[in-house]
Amino acid sequence: MLRAFRSLAHSVYGGLPAITWLICLAAFVNRAGSMILPFLSLYLGKRFGYDVEQAGYLVAMYGIGSVAGSIVGGRLSDLLGPVRVQLVTLLGAAAWMLLLTQLENAWSLALGILVLGLINDAFRPGNMASVLASVPPELGPTALTLNRVAVNAGWAIGPTIGGHLAEIDFRWLFVADGGTCALAALVLWAFVPRDLAHDIHPASAGETARQDSPWRDGRFLCLLAVTVLTLLAFMQYFSTETRYLAAAFGLTEGDIGWLLAINPVLIVLVEMPLVRALRGRPRLPLVALGTLLIALSFPLLVPVRWGLSGVIAQLLLLTVGEMLSFSLLNSFVGDRAPPRLRGQYLGVHGASFAVAFVLAPALGGRVYERLGADVLWYGCAGLAGLAALGYLWLNRLYGRTREAPPRAD
Repeated sequence: MLRAFRSLAHSVYGGLPAITWLICLAAFVNRAGSMILPFLSLYLGKRFGYDVEQAGYLVAMYGIGSVAGSIVGGRLSDLLGPVRVQLVTLLGAAAWMLLLTQLENAWSLALGILVLGLINDAFRPGNMASVLASVPPELGPTALTLNRVAVNAGWAIGPTIGGHLAEIDFRWLFVADGGTCALAALVLWAFVPRDLAHDIHPASAGETARQDSPWRDGRFLCLLAVTVLTLLAFMQYFSTETRYLAAAFGLTEGDIGWLLAINPVLIVLVEMPLVRALRGRPRLPLVALGTLLIALSFPLLVPVRWGLSGVIAQLLLLTVGEMLSFSLLNSFVGDRAPPRLRGQYLGVHGASFAVAFVLAPALGGRVYERLGADVLWYGCAGLAGLAALGYLWLNRLYGRTREAPPRAD
């Protein structure tokens, strides 16, 4: 059995150079400390007395900062190099998180959360660009999937520990998160060359966009719009849904942390073999299937009488949908981007997540407070279902020859 496991692990993860693993290690360490975001809404409610709608607006400030951070981080990654940008943003985030514990009024909290989102998300385009720079083109999809697995492995740890720290004192979340940012910077500084280029592997003409800017790539912008629809539903998972779980089921922060860990644990165990098994297939139809599964997951939250079994089933279905959708989208965007503009494409793609993060907590909180949780969950199902149709339309728009399948690993 052990020999079979080793053979499986080698077939799934083999071939990636050591530097790729080290870059992904930095992403893992950084995400393992991501304890603030899942509990930010609860923190704002318990410490400052904000209701769900008010907290949603403040959490949305993180998303506004993320939009700017993703775009600026992608641009700086192309200009200065992805590793340098990661180092600066990680150290900046470590210092800023400690400052956030001293903020008290709504205006300072809004500004502090906005800047935190900007710094945190300026890190991500550089991290993904450096992962792609560390491997030859044929290993790009595998390397990006390893990066997602590393991020989600960290995510499995962060909320679980964060939930218990929050029960002691919410301020410990900021200290722990800042400390792991500094540790991730140390990993990069010690082991990854600062001049690692992001454009050392030229892409084939059929796989890159002909535009000289992602903002001039019309089909890519349509893809972003459909992705935002998906994310408006998906991001309720760690914004409004955490408040719902506490109110409807009486769960503590620690209980919620354990439930949230289902998602990243399943991704760590399943996503890489799943992506390898699906290689060679057109990606956008699979993204549409994953988005449909996300849509079908939210109505499972409506019958409260199902108890935690319904919540667990919802999280499982949501996670399978996420694995199909977001991992394949990452490799699709990576293939569309000319190497010299890869940071910008990844940054703009990341900005679509940030735009949804601006809108999802505020809209979700408003619907939850004024129309009730059931309307919110059915609305999420409708949005994600519409997005699934959008991906099928985009598959026709790109055309099968343009939407080249993932390259052989």
